[in-house]
Amino acid sequence: MRPAPSLPNIISYPRPGAGATDLRKPQESHALQNNTTPSAPWRTVQEKGSRLDYEDLKAGMEKIYMEEMLDWIRPNWEGHWPPFSDYVDQEYDPNRWEDDHRFYTAGHHRLSAKTASNPVPYSPFPDYNSPSYQRTWHGSYVSCDGPRGVPLNTSADDQVQVYLGVPCSFPKVFAGGYDVVGLNGSVCFDRYSRYGPYGFGDEEFPDDVLHWKAPQTVPEWENVPWGPLQDDCLARNMERYRPSARAPTVKSTNKAVPDRAAADAAFKMHTDTASAGEDVGEEGKRYHARTAVLIRAWTGYTFEQNDITAIRAMISELSLSSGGEYEIFLLMHVKEPTLDIFGNATLYHEVLMQNVPQELQSIALLWNEAIFPSWYPKVGDWQVYWHQFMCLQWFSLMHPQFDYVWNWETDARYTGHHYHFFETISQFAAKQPRKLLWERNKRYYLPSVHGSYASFVEDTHSSVLNASTHSLIPSPVWGPCPWPHAIPPQEPLGPTPPTSFEQDDFQWGVSEPADFITLLPMWDPRNTTWSYKDKIWNYIPGIRPIFTPEDPPADAFTHPQFIHLDRRVFINTVARFSKKLLHAMHVENLAGRSMQAEMWPSTVALQHGLKAVYAPHPVFTDRHWPAPYAAAIFDASSIIDPFNGGSMQRVQGAWTEQEDSPYNHDREANFGGWSWYFASTFPRTLYRRWLGWKVTKQDWGEQETIQGEGK
Repeated sequence: MRPAPSLPNIISYPRPGAGATDLRKPQESHALQNNTTPSAPWRTVQEKGSRLDYEDLKAGMEKIYMEEMLDWIRPNWEGHWPPFSDYVDQEYDPNRWEDDHRFYTAGHHRLSAKTASNPVPYSPFPDYNSPSYQRTWHGSYVSCDGPRGVPLNTSADDQVQVYLGVPCSFPKVFAGGYDVVGLNGSVCFDRYSRYGPYGFGDEEFPDDVLHWKAPQTVPEWENVPWGPLQDDCLARNMERYRPSARAPTVKSTNKAVPDRAAADAAFKMHTDTASAGEDVGEEGKRYHARTAVLIRAWTGYTFEQNDITAIRAMISELSLSSGGEYEIFLLMHVKEPTLDIFGNATLYHEVLMQNVPQELQSIALLWNEAIFPSWYPKVGDWQVYWHQFMCLQWFSLMHPQFDYVWNWETDARYTGHHYHFFETISQFAAKQPRKLLWERNKRYYLPSVHGSYASFVEDTHSSVLNASTHSLIPSPVWGPCPWPHAIPPQEPLGPTPPTSFEQDDFQWGVSEPADFITLLPMWDPRNTTWSYKDKIWNYIPGIRPIFTPEDPPADAFTHPQFIHLDRRVFINTVARFSKKLLHAMHVENLAGRSMQAEMWPSTVALQHGLKAVYAPHPVFTDRHWPAPYAAAIFDASSIIDPFNGGSMQRVQGAWTEQEDSPYNHDREANFGGWSWYFASTFPRTLYRRWLGWKVTKQDWGEQETIQGEGK
């Protein structure tokens, strides 16, 4: 299976040396190859994609094309959402699609015999001890012990393996791209090469699995001390990090409200003064930032074996193999807010033992909603459903050694190498100039529609500038955008632009680490019918949704001023936060202001002038999307006819932000076949078949159970 993201030219081969063999000797990190100010990144991307079947429709042909597309035989499937019958004789139909089965036929057996029989170790790490690396970074890298109790750089059993090729019939990327963000799209994994080092296949006979180089040693997994292993790894590499980030993590159970001075000190970003984004130590060398990865779970959650396998992979690849650049936590929400887990150590321990598998207890951190009424009394609501990130603000204040925090979901899966993905995404985000960044952030790059990424960016820029000049859309964002009616007033934490918008040549923001990174676009919901767009707390003092037993979601809540409140949404909650953004969110919550979780961090970043980046990683779909139809759905920007759902008037530069937004409730079904979307069923099916599990396939109402291939 092709990794849903993975970096070019970083395959490592075992290399003989004195004493133990170092199995991890990759090329240098892309970040070290060029210290000069780069040109705009889209000007240097070399795409391998093409327009596929897309041809620009001639003027006036859109209506005819859509009529032809929607003249099709609909299934008779009762209970399907949206109903098939509701869209007969309409000018829009979210159910129009055709299966693409190539994901399941373009497997390992389609590789060349030489490639399929020769998986090699995969090590997407910088050459930590090379002269150029040591000239740049403070301290020396020391390899850490893995779950088998030996240094990872000498343990073949702990190495992920990869096949150097991709079946030629594997489907093309639908949205985003490997080359766009710098990921390696020329390798693939099967379930054994990917998860074998972490216990997958331990109960099987290796000789029965073709070409699998199975580990020779099997740890007692439930007794692996993941927390102490991470602490020991940090201790070995402490000189690489600033002095205040070197101490082993003490998992705080403190819920006391910090005073402003203490909070400001804890939230201080040590990357602010370094041009390349890291704290500077002696001799001008840079300290590495540290990043916490918070895997979200809750009491009562049933941990499946594959959950634990995926967490083992994250700890090994992100934390132990990097020498402590990352640290992994299981952030466990105790759903009963009346349990005094912070005041009763015995109770805390009991809840931990009852809800977290033994293997993960040393990385777990408990919290509950009882923290926040005293922290943020003016908000008036503290339910995690609406306020997902208050606990991240608490974590960051209690653990100031981390400059960045990834919010990760227990059921999220990445089939490539985690370090490669996280680092490449962060490097892509740092390269992005701020000019027209918010405008790029809102739009999907669809290779079959837009051609090259450079063409996409140029079209986006020219459309936005033309539309804003003619007052079709607001002017481009340039610097902080505080809400002018805020009481108390907002005091942006982000920088003031160094020049005017017109004077900047896409230089401001280049090499600046992003304060917020998302894996889906950030868009303005005001002219859409997205369900939660008006879940807003106290931006107009005293105006907030009230949830009652009679009206639990407060669906009717709104206010006439909300149409003037500029805001942004990103779907899903998997994202990276800087301490500065968490600080800004903390300050806003102290003032009583908040929004629904998927609207909150991106809006705070907008208002405070912080750098937010959507990283267009590759996304696949389980269906064939003719390019003009894909453009009509996911590049939509029209006012619609309320009677037939057809497009009446396009609004230039307002992609996904109008009445035909794909995020609207009736149109969101179009994401049902995406490999990355919270409501899609395709990732679950694809992943399970890759693991070799049986799945139930439902095709137009007919169910059948099929066996996964695992390749």
